[in-house]
Amino acid sequence: MQNLFSIQVFRMIKPSWLSFDKIPLCMRLCVLFLACSLSLTHAAETYAQKTKISIDANNQTVESVLKQIKAKTGFDFFFNNKHVDLNRRVSVSAHQGNVFEVLEKVFAGTNVTYSVLDKKIILSTESVQAVRQNPTVKISGKVLDASGEPVIGASVIEKGTTNGTVTDIDGNFTLNVSSAQAQLEISYIGYKTQVLKSQAGKLMAVTLSEDTEILEEVVVVGYGTMKKKDLTGAVASVKMDDAPVGTVSTISHALAGKAAGLQVNMVSAQPGSGSNFRIRGAASVNAGNDPLVIIDGFPVNPASDDAIKTGKYDAGSSDNILASINPNDIESIEVLKDASSTAIYGARAGNGVIIITTKKGKTGAPKVTYSGTATVQTLAGDYDMLSARDFMIQSNRYAKENWMKTNGIGVYGGKSEGDASAPYKPYYTDAQINAPANNTDWFDEITRTGFQTQHNISVTGGTEMTKYLVSGNFFKQDGVVKNNDMERYTGRVNLEQQVSKYVNLGVNMTLSRNQTHNVPLGAGQNENASIMVAAAQFNPLLPVRDENGDYTLNSQAAFLPNPVSLLEITDKTLKERLLATAFVEVKPIRDLTLKANFGIDRNYQKRSVYMPKTTLYGQKKGGQADIAQYDKSDYLMELTANYTKRVGDHNFNALAGYSFQRFTDESLYAGNSQFLIDGFLFNNLGAGAYPKPSVGSSASKDEMASFFGRLNYTYKDRYLVTATLRADGASNFAENNRWGYFPSVALGWRFTEEEFMKPLSSVLSNGKFRVSFGQTGNSNIGNKAISYYQTGNNNEFGGTESVGVYLSQMGNPDLKWETTTEWNIGVDLGFFNNRLNVTAEYFRKVVSDLLAERSLLTFNEASKIAANIGKTQSQGFELTVNTTNFNTKDFGWNTDFTFSFYRDKWNTRDASWKPAAYSQYHAPIRYLSGYLSDGLIQPGETVGHMPGSVPGQVKIKDINGYLYNEDGSVKVDKHGIPLKSGKPDGKLDDADKVIYGSSDPGYLVGLNNTLRYKNFDFNIYFYGQFNVLNKGSYKDLWLTGSNGMTGIVNMFRGYNMPVSAAEVWTHDQPTASRPGYFQDKSTWGIGDYYLQKSWFVRCRNITLGYTIPVKKALSSIRIYADVNNPFTITPYDGLDLETDNSVWAYPNVRSFSLGLDITF
Repeated sequence: MQNLFSIQVFRMIKPSWLSFDKIPLCMRLCVLFLACSLSLTHAAETYAQKTKISIDANNQTVESVLKQIKAKTGFDFFFNNKHVDLNRRVSVSAHQGNVFEVLEKVFAGTNVTYSVLDKKIILSTESVQAVRQNPTVKISGKVLDASGEPVIGASVIEKGTTNGTVTDIDGNFTLNVSSAQAQLEISYIGYKTQVLKSQAGKLMAVTLSEDTEILEEVVVVGYGTMKKKDLTGAVASVKMDDAPVGTVSTISHALAGKAAGLQVNMVSAQPGSGSNFRIRGAASVNAGNDPLVIIDGFPVNPASDDAIKTGKYDAGSSDNILASINPNDIESIEVLKDASSTAIYGARAGNGVIIITTKKGKTGAPKVTYSGTATVQTLAGDYDMLSARDFMIQSNRYAKENWMKTNGIGVYGGKSEGDASAPYKPYYTDAQINAPANNTDWFDEITRTGFQTQHNISVTGGTEMTKYLVSGNFFKQDGVVKNNDMERYTGRVNLEQQVSKYVNLGVNMTLSRNQTHNVPLGAGQNENASIMVAAAQFNPLLPVRDENGDYTLNSQAAFLPNPVSLLEITDKTLKERLLATAFVEVKPIRDLTLKANFGIDRNYQKRSVYMPKTTLYGQKKGGQADIAQYDKSDYLMELTANYTKRVGDHNFNALAGYSFQRFTDESLYAGNSQFLIDGFLFNNLGAGAYPKPSVGSSASKDEMASFFGRLNYTYKDRYLVTATLRADGASNFAENNRWGYFPSVALGWRFTEEEFMKPLSSVLSNGKFRVSFGQTGNSNIGNKAISYYQTGNNNEFGGTESVGVYLSQMGNPDLKWETTTEWNIGVDLGFFNNRLNVTAEYFRKVVSDLLAERSLLTFNEASKIAANIGKTQSQGFELTVNTTNFNTKDFGWNTDFTFSFYRDKWNTRDASWKPAAYSQYHAPIRYLSGYLSDGLIQPGETVGHMPGSVPGQVKIKDINGYLYNEDGSVKVDKHGIPLKSGKPDGKLDDADKVIYGSSDPGYLVGLNNTLRYKNFDFNIYFYGQFNVLNKGSYKDLWLTGSNGMTGIVNMFRGYNMPVSAAEVWTHDQPTASRPGYFQDKSTWGIGDYYLQKSWFVRCRNITLGYTIPVKKALSSIRIYADVNNPFTITPYDGLDLETDNSVWAYPNVRSFSLGLDITF
């Protein structure tokens, strides 16, 4: 039941807080027991009489005085807000008086009375205790809330009189009324008042329904909070109570599908890997599409992995800026989607805003919370490669087919085998096939069962004047690839101090340290092969080491590194971060709040790599050491003034502010080789003997100043207006374009508050219509307005080297902000007392003055220049459905469903645009294109427009030709796109290519179910993507040699292949579905042969928990089991449609966890 009557004094500050806290059963029983214990009551009264306090309150509110009594004596106050006027001002002066004497002065002249129960003082009024009339009929009943919990302290009054009472600890009441026809008025703060006819001689059962006006959710918006009912913009709140924060390395992994319009793409499954966030598409072409992330009021900037890119191999992807935040510390996440809600952040909000609010200290005795998990991780899917035996069989198939083609035999020329210049000789004999010398599973050699552990502890507490929270977290993950792990330490302190009734201070500081041991990743081929590429391609017939203990090399491809040897590389990444903010809040007059906010975000990164001489290329270099480090510091100062005023039916809230940010970064790189021994690693670069060690450094500084304001106005709590304006000035633009101005306006109508909607209130409990328009910006292109020179292109003459200088960047002083103009229409609906809530949004935005690059003529020293080019547009639809399916004392079931789609395309092209023959003026921004296929070429089939083609290759369609002018030039339309005849012309060129479609997902969905039965809790969470255009999996592309892959033809030099190699077309297998061995010889590729619109629905998480009933020493103990990524439903036959962004992707994992949460 709702804790509105039994409210401790430190919860009296905001009545809206009161509606969410439940009184535990143990507390109700305890209070009832104490009420029945006269001796304890007498002892409590004696304590109250003996406790002496001094207080001097001049013209202060009752609320303020009660808070002081609480702080000085430890007494808690319980009362009904309707009976005690907290805002009444009193003057009380007492020196060493007891509590009763002080309360007499506080409530002098009122009908408030008080009684003591243990160390609790219960306030009530004479009007609900005394009988004012001569009652004749006795009425009894019980008052419950919607979940069946008793409502304590509900007012039960005979209508039209002052005769009444309040419900007891179990919600029961007894009242003598004047007649059997009397009506009872039953009320309680946070619930709708009910008027019922009394029922003499019968126990009345009364169920109160929540008043959604009072129990309104509060969401975080830019520079403040708002009641959800007053929102006019598109804001999605992500629930944290059912997020599996204890079993994920970063909160990024738990957000997919949680908010409509927020697309979360997992980049990689490696330890410490991250996700890309996209809000309502990605309409920027070259200036980035990452949303602005605000952590506790500080706009944080990501540090690019490229800043510490060094060494021969890629370290893979690291997480976004949320990696340094302990998931257990996050209180709430808000996603600001439309221009109305994001325009307050101006030039950096063009891609949306994500606001992270961390937990804060709370008043009360210190509360210690510990949570820990232990997790086992296995591969969710394996690369399915040929065994040694099957490798030899398929190698012989290739050898036979190649022998036939070389000699023009059969389908490759019509000759017989007897006409061959030399007889066919298989690569492997039957004896070798039946008894392989080795059968090395190279993926098995480099992978393992992963293990993950996490420990989190937090302490929170405080008084009305001082609140604190301290937390610490340790997280360690050993990845499924050997020698790949991550270790993270985070610590956090939150402190808020009320200096006086007018001044508040606060500090929020987060420290984190991430260390990752990397393995070589990436899609490089041959000598640049990463560990995944080498494991896929290395010959399974070879052992890991030879008879001398050295790593084996493939003599047929000696440039391909042994995959196990790559585990010898020492590659460490260290990331340290300090994010600290401090604020001073002053309330000089009523309704006005002045706030100063200061912050620093220091991000230090370092990558150290040593490639030892035991590796193939380390040996050639004599050992190679590289170190790169990057130091980024952002500083923030913000000053805001907020004024709130209500005049009758008019409610105003005005915000004005100034913001200044400085961004600095420094980088340093050094490398050396030819080391005497490997033991130095990267710790002594000077020990290398290379005559010219590499070294480099850089530094930069940028600044941004901003002025902003917002006005919220409501009339009768049903007509809503929000207007914002922000002016941003950035140092990375030239003076003539330095300032950008970003306005927005939004209107809302709560139509269910209209009188004509009242008859529908039992069905439609909430309804709001919203429309907004606004502009935001994007300046994420760096310092492109200025020209600068670099050293390089050195000359050596006569033994003396002269340093060269060249123009590295040609600046564009006319460069200006990229601007997003957006319309949003939304509707919020609540049905059946808000048990079913629906939010629907439609948006359309145009991004103009796109920040990109324009090519320069070849005689220029620089080849390109930054410029504003063209416009793009996005439109889409979002749907969120939240339901409370069941909500009783013992059982609860909530469901959340999200659905969204967006379409990004070009709106206006730049004048310098040079289209291809298959280009479309309004084409999708990201698309796949190519030829159309028509099956495989069969024996005896001649394809005239594919000269030199052979059976087994993909047959490409000739569908079009060009239209020509009289002078022989190609005709073009008004946009410069070549015109086509619509008929085959006997040759293949760009006229035959088409755009297959957008490479963005067509639809995004999320489904979350949370169930509760007594002490058990269960959560299952799905998300998915539909209409995902895919050009093929590793089973396809590794064979055909597409997109930089080596192709099945490389079996001749011992490259292994997927098991799908058995399905390749050959002369004796003409019905096979996969292109033949000589597909890589085709000039025209495979076209759309493997193209498919695929989809997946991933079960992201299943959690089952049990809360153990505990004694007084502990507040709660919860144990739970969790499975992360248990299964995925998809027709895609690769490893994982989501993470296969590279055909050499780090394999996704499945996690099994046990967790423990304890609160002291």
